[in-house]
Amino acid sequence: MLLLFAVARAGDFEERDPYWEARAGVENLSGQPLLRPDTWSWSGVTGDWYQNSPLWNDILGLGWLAGGFWGLFAVTLLVIGGYLLLAFFLGLLLGGRPLPALAAVILTVSPAISMINPRGTLVVEVLILGAVVVAVWAANGPLARGGTALAAGAVLVGSAAWSTVGNWMHLSFLMISPAMAVVLIPVWWLAPLPRARRVALIVASGVGWAVGPLASPYGLVRGLQHSSEVARVCEGLILEWVSPFSASSPWVFWLMAMVAIVVAGLITWWVVWRLRRGDRSVAMGGLLALSLIGVPAVLAGLTAIRFLGVALLTLAPVAAVAATDAVGMLRRWLREHSHPGLLARTQGDYWRPLVAAAVVVLLPWALVVGSNHGVPKELSVVEKLPAGCVLFAPGGMSGTAVLTRPDVKVWIDGRADFYGRAHLILTYHYFMLETPQLVPDQATCVMMDRKAKESDQLAAALLASPDWRVIAEDDRYVVWVPAD
Repeated sequence: MLLLFAVARAGDFEERDPYWEARAGVENLSGQPLLRPDTWSWSGVTGDWYQNSPLWNDILGLGWLAGGFWGLFAVTLLVIGGYLLLAFFLGLLLGGRPLPALAAVILTVSPAISMINPRGTLVVEVLILGAVVVAVWAANGPLARGGTALAAGAVLVGSAAWSTVGNWMHLSFLMISPAMAVVLIPVWWLAPLPRARRVALIVASGVGWAVGPLASPYGLVRGLQHSSEVARVCEGLILEWVSPFSASSPWVFWLMAMVAIVVAGLITWWVVWRLRRGDRSVAMGGLLALSLIGVPAVLAGLTAIRFLGVALLTLAPVAAVAATDAVGMLRRWLREHSHPGLLARTQGDYWRPLVAAAVVVLLPWALVVGSNHGVPKELSVVEKLPAGCVLFAPGGMSGTAVLTRPDVKVWIDGRADFYGRAHLILTYHYFMLETPQLVPDQATCVMMDRKAKESDQLAAALLASPDWRVIAEDDRYVVWVPAD
């Protein structure tokens, strides 16, 4: 079931940043410096640009070089399938049972589907869950063998390596690394080990996780400065940095916020309930680690949508265990109150054929959607852009042009932090017809989505303008060039 979800999602996702990130990765692999001047746009913005996910860009670039869109599809399937399977497996490791865990993971992750795409943020989730898996597994046995120095050394080296990889995968790990050192303390403290060894593991873990930020691509100070600049530029302008309750937010994100609040509230109550009942297992430590990330992320998500996705993706394994507990309590109640018919419907034997039938029904859908293999819907019109033209288009569509049409220069793409807040605002003014001219004077080609809320007004104005003529279109996307 989870693999069907992964195949379908890898074949068709809305996010366009992975396309320009793949171009960045290709350039990195060709030997270009990590910090370099912009060569993709004609915006006039000067200075070097920072890659927020350099190592992930390289992986996307390798996928593109290996197989074009099929290569990107393979990388995307790997990260999406990896996350879903890891969330499910971690739920089982922490005490969940297969069917309740499967249902809980699907229900918890589904509202955050906009985050299920080949961006570095999903790779960060894989690294967070993977760190908890390794810590719980190690605390349950391997760290009991050998001396304290050997155990502490293994945790130190492992944490340092994990943290360093994370910081190269995505700059958000500058803040996540120290957070991981803190949230993993319950795992080490609840391990069935002598007190001195547990303290040594906590210290080793803290030191190890601190190494990554020091070894980050741009250094600790510059990396933190850039991270704060990203937030400053994007706040209130880029959708994922807008409050879900903002008037400009689609209703689906309001619903996402409600689901996240409910999930966080129920999980908080359930974790406290288990602690009060005396659960001091290593698995409880893992549940605490995930909850200490996911629940605060819900609060942050009330001001920026991106954190709601982080919360739901992090809490999915916790929800898997909570759902298992809930089913167990329901079964005990039904048994005590003599409801054999309803009790039978809580058994795995009752649900397995239904799950198998659902897989059979959904398989053709997953294969059909997956067969698109990540090809952006606008590709057919991007391919018809005039050679070497100077493009004005929304940032998402321009991301496709950056990868597939390197001869075309773009006005803006997904690198919002590079272009800056003033350039973003000017772009929105063009979209809202609040500028003297329809598009910047230097533009020699324009591409718009006439059904998108952000650009439908400008698309309609261009279609009505005698100064522009259509040279390519489909049922949604249109390309214009000057009429003369």
